[in-house]
Amino acid sequence: MSEGLLDDATLAKVEEVLQSACGLTLASSLRRSLEPALARAALSRNLSGAAFLRQLLMREPTAVEAFIEHAVIGETYFFRHPEHLRALVARARLHQGGPFHVWSAGCASGEEPYSIAMALMSAGLGNGGRFRVLATDVSGRALQRAKTGVYSPWSLRRIEPELEKRFLASHPAASGQDTQHTVAQEVVRTVDFRRHNLATDAVPSMGFHAIFCRNVLIYFTPELVRAVLSRLVSALAPGGLLFVSPAEVPLTNGMGLETLDVDGTPVLRLPLEPWAAAESVAAPPRRDSPGAFAAASLRRDTPVPGSLRVEPRRSTPVPGSLRVEPFRPTPGPMPAYVARTPQPAPAPEATRAPASTPASRAAQDAGLLTRALEAAHAGHFEEAEALAREAARALSPEAYLLLAMVAESRNDLYAAVEAVRKALYLEPQLALGHATLVALYNRLDRREDAERARQNALRALDGLDDEHPLRGVETTMTAGGLRQALAPRPSQMGWQGAR
Repeated sequence: MSEGLLDDATLAKVEEVLQSACGLTLASSLRRSLEPALARAALSRNLSGAAFLRQLLMREPTAVEAFIEHAVIGETYFFRHPEHLRALVARARLHQGGPFHVWSAGCASGEEPYSIAMALMSAGLGNGGRFRVLATDVSGRALQRAKTGVYSPWSLRRIEPELEKRFLASHPAASGQDTQHTVAQEVVRTVDFRRHNLATDAVPSMGFHAIFCRNVLIYFTPELVRAVLSRLVSALAPGGLLFVSPAEVPLTNGMGLETLDVDGTPVLRLPLEPWAAAESVAAPPRRDSPGAFAAASLRRDTPVPGSLRVEPRRSTPVPGSLRVEPFRPTPGPMPAYVARTPQPAPAPEATRAPASTPASRAAQDAGLLTRALEAAHAGHFEEAEALAREAARALSPEAYLLLAMVAESRNDLYAAVEAVRKALYLEPQLALGHATLVALYNRLDRREDAERARQNALRALDGLDDEHPLRGVETTMTAGGLRQALAPRPSQMGWQGAR
């Protein structure tokens, strides 16, 4: 299938199939990113692009399943949002009775549920079956990878060395690939993987003491967000915690949850169970007030009280380095974005190729960056760098941000800084570029430069609504979410905080 050849009406129909199958909704500017996914899905079934497209639009089940596997990209890594894991451990330590049950909803390739298990075990809560983690995802291919428990350095780019040494074993990889890392069996045994579709399936169980559903809700329509949240809240035990990404917190307004401020981190809790240890150092819980809500408009049987309103976001300190990573997905689906590209220079008349359209050029660049991300996730950093550099020839700021991520994964912080600077040269108002410099400068112990970058990032956000999506690599970060992450916070070290 030649990229850029599908008309907008056909792509809209393709997106309708994706939305009805798993709830995923893309901004119109991202729709072209579905073409590379269509091509990969067709190849996986040994079909021509046209034949696969016909099957997909007829909603043939195997074609739909294959398309989901290639359109939903779960970008995640170990110990993402470590502040959530600290709050989880604080709650688990107070638990009495049977096992402490956690659900990782939208677990992608497994880094999140394994991080949950590692955090609980490192806190001394892993003996005698004291906890269980249920990990679910809509992608069977992602779950298969998660079950193997083998990861590249790309997934380990945020884990602390002592945790890596304790819970992961390194072993040589095939020629041309980086060292691979296998999760210890003591961790694997605590996690159960299961296929589950948040958009259509009932909850897999009830009475969870904590549920992680991060960087997933942002891809759903407002109606589906409410339906999914209703089911998640119903699956919580009294006093159970719900963890969403910082920018998804406002989506939970009106769901009857309390918001606890635990060391500057907003934590959502179902009321009726005291949490004395946390509340002794936290601000008073805020209970959302139910309001009118038109359940009929959701086209579902069980109405949910409260209206979907977006209140001003609270400052959400993010301990540790300020690596502003995005929302998909994570533990969530992460569709590829469409990068900005300039007009190519005209070829000589005798050899000029057929004129390309803006849509086809955007699709080609989106395909390059998608392939680069996939290569990085697989640990093929040389391939990822080569593809990103090819995309960078089109003067795409996102391509340089990806080069920075690859450099950082190799611990070449100076090269990462240089790549981000190139991105900012092309797009001075690239807020996520400035925010990435904050993290890099902090790692280099250049505090004044980090503060200057933080101020530049905040200035780049001036005038943007909280829900405004920001440009970046594998991200749908909003302006409000980045403002939260950039808020001043106490200095902390490591996922467990100051030591």
